[in-house]
Amino acid sequence: QHGRAIREKGSFRIGRPPNSLSDAELASGEWQRLARPPLWAMQVLSVPVGALMALLVFVAWARFTPRVEISFAPGYQVAGAVLFVVAAGMLLQISTYPGMGLTKNSVLGVWPSRLTPYTAHLSKVTKGHIVASLLLPLVVLALSPLVVASVTRISSGWLVFGSCASAAIFSINIVLAVPALRLPKRSVVAGRGFQAYWKVVQ
Repeated sequence: QHGRAIREKGSFRIGRPPNSLSDAELASGEWQRLARPPLWAMQVLSVPVGALMALLVFVAWARFTPRVEISFAPGYQVAGAVLFVVAAGMLLQISTYPGMGLTKNSVLGVWPSRLTPYTAHLSKVTKGHIVASLLLPLVVLALSPLVVASVTRISSGWLVFGSCASAAIFSINIVLAVPALRLPKRSVVAGRGFQAYWKVVQ
């Protein structure tokens, strides 16, 4: 019971994302569903979207940065690099929440049956927080290294791999960010599992 209580309060959670919108609030009719694909559709869509984005980023590396010698690394190094990219992206996402994600309301979780890591917040957050949490990993991990390398003319194979892997993993967030960007300026967002709801506050 004690372990479950800790997971419910925040910090780390195993299982489906927590709710930040109560049954009574949802039944009030004030909250509207934020248009986004269901989880299974996002996972399917992430494959072609991620592959396309990774290809575009790789082409940009080839076009705008010094050529690097590509060699095959051991599988455990590749797996470690991918895990690092995922972990770094999740930490960047959670850092956009109130208090830079350091409060007990910020949740870092994993849903094993869906093979899905996630971040969540146990209270309502602004439109800006949602958009930032979705786009920051892509900007910092995929695009920023490309820009820095093109300016400094310094590159490496692992930097290219990390950038392309980040593009492949987090590019689906662009699809999720588009509906959030269209929300009115004073919108707040809450969640019921992976489904987001919004309303305008006065």
